[in-house]
Amino acid sequence: MNKSLAEQQPLAHWAKTLISLLLIVHLTAVFIAPFAFACNAGGSTSPLAEAGYRALHPYIAALFLDHGYFFFAPNPGPNHLVDYKVEFADGRPPIEGRFPNLARQRPRLLYHRYFMLSEALYASYAPPEAPPEPSPPPLTAGAAERTLHQLQRKEHQQAVAAWQRQRKRYDAMRQSIEQHLLAQYGGDRVTLTRIEHRPPLPDEFESLHRKLNDPDSYVKLSETPTRASR
Repeated sequence: MNKSLAEQQPLAHWAKTLISLLLIVHLTAVFIAPFAFACNAGGSTSPLAEAGYRALHPYIAALFLDHGYFFFAPNPGPNHLVDYKVEFADGRPPIEGRFPNLARQRPRLLYHRYFMLSEALYASYAPPEAPPEPSPPPLTAGAAERTLHQLQRKEHQQAVAAWQRQRKRYDAMRQSIEQHLLAQYGGDRVTLTRIEHRPPLPDEFESLHRKLNDPDSYVKLSETPTRASR
């Protein structure tokens, strides 16, 4: 005969502790994924978000918790596409295209997969050059300046390590797309160009009558960022 709920033995203290820890890890992973994404959206990053995301990344990736939440926000930002040009060594005219392409990728779920692919390529981008090293202190620098320089060098080493991981991921994703296009069309060379599509602001839409697909709202993204003039 089954025991009633009142007669059942309560969980052991170690079991309650284990369940609590698992819940804390899961809720932290659910929070840290969009938190790290938001901290990295403006071009900078948060050391706390970066460290938390790196520590929980295997768990986040396994449960697919790292969604792009900004697409569904009240003020969505620009979206990103990829232009490609496949060339042939035998003189055939090149094949050019763009993805995602709603006219070609149907049903809508297939279009959405291409859309997420182009967004993932944009999100994984890292410049081809490592972050610049901090300038050394002058020979007349005091102890405080030298200590500060040591801290800057340590931060630079961490930034270079993060850049190496990001650049390796970007190169692998980009090469995978290139190999797929070459196999699909039987080409000999392919060129990818990342495109950013900025939707018009409310004032531009109402006052200037700008359309969502105005040609000047599509901007080519450079693979090498322009250096700021000193």
